[in-house]
Amino acid sequence: MVSRHYRQQFDDGCGGSTVDDSNGNHADSPHRLRGKEIMNSGTKRTVIAAAALAAAGLFGSLPFDGSSVAQQGVPTVHRDVALVDDFTPLLTDEGTFDTALFNDVLGTGGAEDQLFTALSGTLGATPATTLLDATGANPIFSGDFDGAESRAFEALFLDGLATEDQVNQALGATPLESQTELLTVFNSDFVPIPSSADLTAADLASAVGTSTFDTDLITIANADYTSAAGDFEGFLTNLASDTSGLTDVSTLLTDLSSSFSDLSTNLTTDFSAVITDVTSLLGGL
Repeated sequence: MVSRHYRQQFDDGCGGSTVDDSNGNHADSPHRLRGKEIMNSGTKRTVIAAAALAAAGLFGSLPFDGSSVAQQGVPTVHRDVALVDDFTPLLTDEGTFDTALFNDVLGTGGAEDQLFTALSGTLGATPATTLLDATGANPIFSGDFDGAESRAFEALFLDGLATEDQVNQALGATPLESQTELLTVFNSDFVPIPSSADLTAADLASAVGTSTFDTDLITIANADYTSAAGDFEGFLTNLASDTSGLTDVSTLLTDLSSSFSDLSTNLTTDFSAVITDVTSLLGGL
């Protein structure tokens, strides 16, 4: 089948990011918790525009210092009023949510692991490995669907980080402060970089504070989408060549659905914290 999912540590001093020379594994994140189609660009623009309009509307409603009509001989002083003073709570809570999401799908005990565990319990470890075309993957559950599940989610995750950065900036955060936190998430969740992206963790780190950072995230995401499509094709080829697994496809689909059933419940608290922070930055609107 297609190449298995091995990755090597990329030692570039960027907080432990990894470069992946095939289809990429992931390990549990040591930072906090560990962390479909391509996100529609129109949806991204809608989210960003909505946030920008909300921020602009609030800014326009803030009064200037001083009287609107200057008294004779007393100049009116106009001072810019900052929309926010400190984005630390929002950026910190976003980071917590991001790593929780990553781990709840790809970490030990996450959706990917739950699927393999459930199939192993029903069919046995060897038949489950064969059915999912996970032979040789490390950890074994990272090979679900020949690694396609890992790759597809990693792509969605990175698209989400790029969108998150745009929303943060629309709310008033500087590119440097927003992207510094997002780079921490990227590094500590050990998101692998496909070799086809032609980028390294060092490249991403050097782009912090510029528009290139989001462009690089999307480039890596697109490489992941391509890898996911190739992996899933490998899974289907394996399924067609080993027809013994066809009778278990219905069990596979049931377990796949169940593996994501706890996701919204597990993330509710972290997501609510982010919403509260955004509301606070918008003046409680």
